Amino acid sequence: MKLLVKKKAEAAQKRLKEAMSTLHYRKYSSRLERIAHIVNDNVVRLVDGVKYGGISKKSLEHAVKAIKNGRPIAKVGHPPIISGEKEKQFLEEVTIESRSGTSLSLRKARDLRHPELKSSLPKQVDINRLAASCQKVLRPWYTELQSLHDENKYPEELIFNVDESSLRIPTSTRGVVVHPADEQAGFKKTAERMPNATLVAGIAADGFSLPSVVLWPSATLPKELTTLLTQSLDIWPNNNGWMDKTAFKKYALTVLLPAIIDRRKRILKETHRCLLLLDSHSSRADPTIWRQFKEAKIDVITFVPHTTHISQPLDRGVFAVLKSELSNNYSSPSSTSSSSKRTAVADVLPQALHTAFTPSVIKKAFINSGVLSGGSGSVLMKLPQSSQYFIPSHSHCFDFFGKEITKEKLLDEWDEYNEKHKMKIEEIEEKEKETEEEEFPLKKKVKRKFRKIKNDDDETSDEFDPFERENGKRKVRRVIDSSFVFF
Repeated sequence: MKLLVKKKAEAAQKRLKEAMSTLHYRKYSSRLERIAHIVNDNVVRLVDGVKYGGISKKSLEHAVKAIKNGRPIAKVGHPPIISGEKEKQFLEEVTIESRSGTSLSLRKARDLRHPELKSSLPKQVDINRLAASCQKVLRPWYTELQSLHDENKYPEELIFNVDESSLRIPTSTRGVVVHPADEQAGFKKTAERMPNATLVAGIAADGFSLPSVVLWPSATLPKELTTLLTQSLDIWPNNNGWMDKTAFKKYALTVLLPAIIDRRKRILKETHRCLLLLDSHSSRADPTIWRQFKEAKIDVITFVPHTTHISQPLDRGVFAVLKSELSNNYSSPSSTSSSSKRTAVADVLPQALHTAFTPSVIKKAFINSGVLSGGSGSVLMKLPQSSQYFIPSHSHCFDFFGKEITKEKLLDEWDEYNEKHKMKIEEIEEKEKETEEEEFPLKKKVKRKFRKIKNDDDETSDEFDPFERENGKRKVRRVIDSSFVFF
């Protein structure tokens, strides 16, 4: 009897194996779907498919049921509970809701499994970025960018994007500890937060990367970082490690501008115009820089504020790969000294830069951002028409946001605005100075005196200087007698 059961099992396993290798069943992509069709065709029993196919019984039952009802099989075998027109309508509603920024939660959709749907972690976006992530905000900018493409016919080798990224490696404070059930969890030392350092990088649409600069928060260059100095990477000591107007002007005129001009010469396209894509950070607010770029035939357009996560190539893949590589490969040193941390950063930074700035990553980032000629359609179609959130204004400074800042008219208006703003600041400072002088007049060096009020039994008056000097400092001699008054 046992021998008969064993032979039947071996025969079923053989039939399943042979059916899995036939062309008729190999057309199905997933193993689950292939075994479900084999069971549905009565080649083997369901129990044999579970035993020899490595599939759970529940998943296989749902998959077979879906085939019998003429519905698609989801990845886990559970068929959708809707079909036909309702299924089509549901998919359209999910798509519209996802593009509006509010996706359907997995808890609500646990019984709506469908091969065209998948679950992922939503992106964390602040309210300003969420407000600007719509066609109403971005379509005019993409239209202006396309007009520049149509007018100047930029080759991909001369389309550039420059931005900064923080090199502060996050240190995770999460973790599970084991402790007795009747006791509380102990304490865990929080890793000291690393000082901020900024990477300034530039890329071209053909996969080329410009020389990069690291702004390191120190007065001098640490010796642990000298090994990173190459032709494509420089390190500038910076007191706080953040980008400001002075640092950006130095980078723009001594690194970026010469690199773009040299790139144009090397590819023998000196007569072509270049395009530079830049964010609207306050460090860029210097029209004297952009006049030099204009003279060099480099058109510069800034991104609309709070939209760089959509339209900036460096933010659409390159910096994500960089931070992922740094986070995965960085190992906290056993020593807590600053020197050890710098050494640990220097060990992982070269490989992270090499991986992030590979041509394939850069090219894909430009495509995903839609900044190439004719590439905005795929980006805009995934965004809602308008936003339900309030879009912040930037009326406190000159409006160079989302505009071509190398236009002569805009540069003249910018210079005029800066001149008026400078005069306004000087007037305010002058008024404040006058008000301060009126309220707090300059004290003259006079000898102050106290007068003793005459009493009926005393006809004398006594004068004295209440200020004495001791070791070069003025000292007040206090008199408690209430009969003294100051005048």
